[in-house]
Amino acid sequence: MAKDVLVTESLSGSMTKAGAKLIERLDEKQSEVKSALWFYLSEERTWKLIIASALVDREGPREFYKRILEANAKASEEEETVSLNDIGVTSLDNQIVKLIGSMIATDVGISGVRFSRNTINGFFIEDAYIYRSNP
Repeated sequence: MAKDVLVTESLSGSMTKAGAKLIERLDEKQSEVKSALWFYLSEERTWKLIIASALVDREGPREFYKRILEANAKASEEEETVSLNDIGVTSLDNQIVKLIGSMIATDVGISGVRFSRNTINGFFIEDAYIYRSNP
Protein backbone atom coordinates (compact mmCIF):
# COMPACT_ATOMS: atom_id res chain seq x y z
CA MET A 1 0.00 0.00 0.00
CA ALA A 2 1.25 3.49 -0.86
CA LYS A 3 2.13 5.80 2.01
CA ASP A 4 1.12 9.43 2.48
CA VAL A 5 3.78 12.04 1.90
CA LEU A 6 4.64 14.10 4.98
CA VAL A 7 3.50 17.69 4.39
CA THR A 8 5.87 20.08 6.12
CA GLU A 9 6.44 23.81 6.40
CA SER A 10 9.01 23.61 3.60
CA LEU A 11 7.88 22.32 0.22
CA SER A 12 9.77 19.07 -0.37
CA GLY A 13 10.63 17.20 -3.52
CA SER A 14 8.51 14.27 -2.37
CA MET A 15 5.52 16.61 -2.00
CA THR A 16 5.90 18.02 -5.51
CA LYS A 17 6.42 14.54 -6.98
CA ALA A 18 3.39 13.09 -5.16
CA GLY A 19 1.23 16.02 -6.30
CA ALA A 20 2.30 15.61 -9.93
CA LYS A 21 1.55 11.87 -9.86
CA LEU A 22 -1.89 12.51 -8.39
CA ILE A 23 -2.72 15.00 -11.15
CA GLU A 24 -1.54 12.51 -13.79
CA ARG A 25 -3.82 9.82 -12.33
CA LEU A 26 -6.74 12.28 -12.19
CA ASP A 27 -6.09 13.18 -15.84
CA GLU A 28 -6.32 9.49 -16.73
CA LYS A 29 -9.81 9.50 -15.16
CA GLN A 30 -10.89 12.58 -17.19
CA SER A 31 -11.24 14.67 -14.05
CA GLU A 32 -11.01 17.99 -15.92
CA VAL A 33 -8.28 19.43 -13.67
CA LYS A 34 -7.85 23.02 -14.90
CA SER A 35 -5.69 24.28 -12.05
CA ALA A 36 -3.54 22.47 -9.53
CA LEU A 37 -0.99 23.94 -7.15
CA TRP A 38 0.60 23.64 -3.77
CA PHE A 39 -0.34 26.79 -1.85
CA TYR A 40 1.42 27.88 1.33
CA LEU A 41 -0.97 28.84 4.12
CA SER A 42 1.22 31.23 6.09
CA GLU A 43 -1.08 31.48 9.14
CA GLU A 44 -1.13 27.69 9.50
CA ARG A 45 2.50 27.33 8.38
CA THR A 46 1.67 24.44 6.08
CA TRP A 47 0.98 23.62 2.43
CA LYS A 48 -2.31 22.64 0.80
CA LEU A 49 -2.66 21.03 -2.61
CA ILE A 50 -5.46 22.94 -4.32
CA ILE A 51 -7.16 21.25 -7.27
CA ALA A 52 -9.74 23.15 -9.34
CA SER A 53 -12.13 21.41 -11.68
CA ALA A 54 -15.49 22.15 -13.27
CA LEU A 55 -16.55 18.72 -11.96
CA VAL A 56 -16.53 20.15 -8.42
CA ASP A 57 -19.46 22.37 -9.45
CA ARG A 58 -21.24 19.72 -11.51
CA GLU A 59 -20.79 16.66 -9.25
CA GLY A 60 -19.95 18.26 -5.91
CA PRO A 61 -16.77 18.21 -3.80
CA ARG A 62 -17.57 14.86 -2.16
CA GLU A 63 -17.63 13.10 -5.56
CA PHE A 64 -14.37 14.73 -6.54
CA TYR A 65 -12.73 13.59 -3.31
CA LYS A 66 -13.88 10.07 -4.23
CA ARG A 67 -12.01 10.47 -7.52
CA ILE A 68 -8.90 11.40 -5.54
CA LEU A 69 -9.27 8.36 -3.28
CA GLU A 70 -9.59 6.13 -6.37
CA ALA A 71 -6.56 7.79 -7.97
CA ASN A 72 -4.49 7.31 -4.80
CA ALA A 73 -5.56 3.66 -4.66
CA LYS A 74 -3.90 3.15 -8.07
CA ALA A 75 -0.51 4.30 -6.74
CA SER A 76 2.20 1.69 -6.50
CA GLU A 77 3.28 0.40 -3.08
CA GLU A 78 6.54 2.39 -3.19
CA GLU A 79 4.87 5.60 -4.29
CA GLU A 80 4.00 8.39 -1.86
CA THR A 81 0.52 9.90 -2.12
CA VAL A 82 -1.03 13.13 -0.88
CA SER A 83 -3.45 12.64 2.02
CA LEU A 84 -6.99 13.97 1.63
CA ASN A 85 -6.26 16.12 4.70
CA ASP A 86 -3.69 18.02 2.64
CA ILE A 87 -5.90 18.54 -0.43
CA GLY A 88 -8.55 21.13 -1.13
CA VAL A 89 -10.86 20.80 -4.12
CA THR A 90 -12.60 23.83 -5.52
CA SER A 91 -14.51 25.23 -8.45
CA LEU A 92 -12.88 27.33 -11.14
CA ASP A 93 -14.34 30.45 -9.47
CA ASN A 94 -12.00 30.18 -6.47
CA GLN A 95 -10.26 33.52 -5.78
CA ILE A 96 -6.74 32.04 -5.54
CA VAL A 97 -7.22 30.00 -8.73
CA LYS A 98 -8.47 33.07 -10.61
CA LEU A 99 -5.70 35.34 -9.31
CA ILE A 100 -2.92 32.93 -10.21
CA GLY A 101 -4.59 32.22 -13.55
CA SER A 102 -4.53 35.94 -14.31
CA MET A 103 -0.73 35.96 -13.93
CA ILE A 104 0.41 32.51 -15.06
CA ALA A 105 -0.98 30.25 -17.75
CA THR A 106 0.50 26.82 -18.34
CA ASP A 107 -0.05 24.07 -20.87
CA VAL A 108 -2.49 21.28 -20.07
CA GLY A 109 0.37 19.00 -18.98
CA ILE A 110 2.24 19.16 -15.69
CA SER A 111 4.44 22.21 -15.13
CA GLY A 112 6.52 23.21 -12.15
CA VAL A 113 6.37 26.97 -11.67
CA ARG A 114 7.37 28.45 -8.33
CA PHE A 115 5.54 31.68 -7.52
CA SER A 116 6.80 33.30 -4.33
CA ARG A 117 6.29 36.54 -2.43
CA ASN A 118 4.10 38.27 -5.01
CA THR A 119 1.05 40.48 -4.79
CA ILE A 120 -1.77 40.18 -7.32
CA ASN A 121 -4.55 42.77 -7.16
CA GLY A 122 -3.73 43.48 -3.51
CA PHE A 123 -3.65 39.79 -2.52
CA PHE A 124 -0.27 38.66 -1.16
CA ILE A 125 0.85 35.16 -2.11
CA GLU A 126 3.59 33.93 0.22
CA ASP A 127 4.47 30.88 -1.85
CA ALA A 128 2.95 28.55 -4.43
CA TYR A 129 4.11 25.73 -6.67
CA ILE A 130 1.96 25.59 -9.78
CA TYR A 131 1.46 22.41 -11.78
CA ARG A 132 -1.29 23.73 -13.99
CA SER A 133 -3.09 27.03 -14.40
CA ASN A 134 -5.59 27.23 -17.24
CA PRO A 135 -7.96 30.12 -16.63
